[in-house]
Order: sequence, then C-alpha cells, then structure tokens
Amino acid sequence: MLKAVIIDSNAITRGLLQTILVNNGWDVVGHTNTNAQGLLLLQKFQPHFVCIDLNQIDDETNILDAIKNEWPKTLIFLMSSAIDAATVQNALARGVHGFFLKPFNQATVATTIRNAVLRLIKQQQLQN
Repeated sequence: MLKAVIIDSNAITRGLLQTILVNNGWDVVGHTNTNAQGLLLLQKFQPHFVCIDLNQIDDETNILDAIKNEWPKTLIFLMSSAIDAATVQNALARGVHGFFLKPFNQATVATTIRNAVLRLIKQQQLQN
C-alpha cells in the first residue's frame, strides 16, 4: 500500500483529500497545515507521495527542494483551485509529478497518482 502525506492549510481540504486517497487504497500516514510539520511527517513516515497546496510551496522552508534532496523517490503533487500554464511549467521544472484541481474529482486524483507511479516504474525499468 502506498503511503501519503497531505500538506494544506485548510482542514476541510485535507479531510476531503484524505477520504479520496483512502477510498482508492492509499494510506494517509499524516496530514498537517504547515510545511515544517509536513517535513517532520516525511522524515518519520517516508511516504511514497506527498500532496501540497500550491500556496504553501514558496515559503521559508523551500519544501519542494527539501523533498527532492532528502526524499528523491517521493512523488510530489500540487493542489490548487486554479493552475495556469506558467505555474505548471515552473512546478514541473522544480520536480513536481502532477496536479489536482480543487474541488477534487476523485477519479482525476486517482488517475493522476496512478499515472505518475506508472511513469516512475517505467523510468526505473529503463534505467536497469
């Protein structure tokens, strides 16, 4: 079972996403409203993927770089109510693996995660 951490300042959003992830067979090992606590959860649980609100990626913790450096195999998904092309390009360049729009669509969230996992597996197989 893949493990996940959710980082979003809104408790309702965290709860909704947690329900979607659990309903699709993933284990949400922790969720928090701060990046600092999110990094502690990543350190403690070593999740396979993390879902972060777009508004939280550019604070003093530099969370995207921290995740890429400390947990390079952890998939990163951003979530927001609106994502433009420039934001997508910037995030992909910073190592993000996918995006979810709020309000969440359960099928879209599940497909986005599954596709990212499959891409990662294919990349690893090509490297071996």
